[in-house]
Amino acid sequence: MLVFVVWCFVAIGRQIHVTEYGLHHGGDYFARLFPRSQADWRYALRLGPDLWQPLIETIQMAVVGTVGGMLLAFPVSFIAARTGSIPGPVIAVVKSFLNMARAVPTLIYALLVIPLAGLGAQTGAIAIGIATFITLAKLYAEALESVSVGPIEAVRSAGGNAPQVFVYAMLPQVFPLYLSTTLYSLEYNLRDSFVVGIVGAGGLGQKLSNAVNLFEWLDAGVIIALVIVLVNIVDYFSYRVRKMFS
Repeated sequence: MLVFVVWCFVAIGRQIHVTEYGLHHGGDYFARLFPRSQADWRYALRLGPDLWQPLIETIQMAVVGTVGGMLLAFPVSFIAARTGSIPGPVIAVVKSFLNMARAVPTLIYALLVIPLAGLGAQTGAIAIGIATFITLAKLYAEALESVSVGPIEAVRSAGGNAPQVFVYAMLPQVFPLYLSTTLYSLEYNLRDSFVVGIVGAGGLGQKLSNAVNLFEWLDAGVIIALVIVLVNIVDYFSYRVRKMFS
């Protein structure tokens, strides 16, 4: 493994050619992302109203994709979990599908959805929902496989049926994992909604793509700053919710 890692670093290192010209222009482009005068600050502050609607679209894409993917993943996770209630071949087929589908990035799903749904936030929400469904179905299934059998046997011995076994024996064990993975998925999907917007799925990502293509670096800097603030706000509230149920 160490030889393999060294080989990768050596191969990449041979392709890196940093020149004085590149450093100068790279630093210049980076500096243009920040306001450098009072006029720049006034211009940056005036961008707020223009970015309000794309910001809302970015949040909507993330929320719709996360909730939609979660609702689809929940029932499928029971089929993918090795809990003894589903035949082995069925579990193998579902797990193989999830593993293959996870290899496709969300950006590719967005490109595949565009011919079906057109450009706009709906495309981003569908692509994020597909990626969320695949990820959460696998993680939910793994959470179900890790439950302790003691509470399950106790509920069954008391005459509990299958729904009661899940509600009283399995759900208390997996709920913290379900909650943490779903909230983490929401945080990740906020960044994903930013990425899929670059291919025309709306939101701040599309605004950023337009700004970069038009060399409007200050606009790009303001958009990136908004995304950083948004992700950190969601991360904070996600942490508080996880702490409440941990």
